Amino acid sequence: MSAIAVEAEAKVKAGIPLGLIPRGFHYTISINYPFEYEPYLKTRYGNGSYGVWYGALALNTTIHETAFHMVREESGIEGNTGLIHRERAVYLIHCKALLIDLSGKEAEYPDLVGQDYGFTQQVGERVRREGHPGLLSPSARYKSGINLVSFSPAILSDPRLSCYLTYTCDPVRRIVTVERTVGKVIFTLRF
Repeated sequence: MSAIAVEAEAKVKAGIPLGLIPRGFHYTISINYPFEYEPYLKTRYGNGSYGVWYGALALNTTIHETAFHMVREESGIEGNTGLIHRERAVYLIHCKALLIDLSGKEAEYPDLVGQDYGFTQQVGERVRREGHPGLLSPSARYKSGINLVSFSPAILSDPRLSCYLTYTCDPVRRIVTVERTVGKVIFTLRF
């Protein structure tokens, strides 16, 4: 390992608050994971036959999106009544592509942010089939938020650690608190 890599790793690890266990999260996984390990998942723009990578243009949006999905998953597990803690690494990722921009179209097409993914899966299938690399989409979880939807890892590069977050989920009350620094809540979200 080069001295530069060792120094970079030390700087990243130095930013982890005391008491947290650093996760062995590879930088490349922040891009490749949905394409290599979970292409079968049905998502807002994916029908389960191909991988789709989702990212938000702002931290607030990614927090709202991921907290919603955490509550939905955890409250759907029978017997889950205690608090659940999750650590999350947030990365900044460069995207180089011409994207179809659907942001701001939700008033005209409310199904873009609806709970039924049928319409958006059709959009995703068509955009991907026609060879477009991705799109910008309104967030269904944060009114002013915009998400980047990529159908190809080739347009994404240069992942850089932005911050670590701690999510505490109460699946019974459907509440998630989010901390960026231990003991300092930056969001309390109810779903």
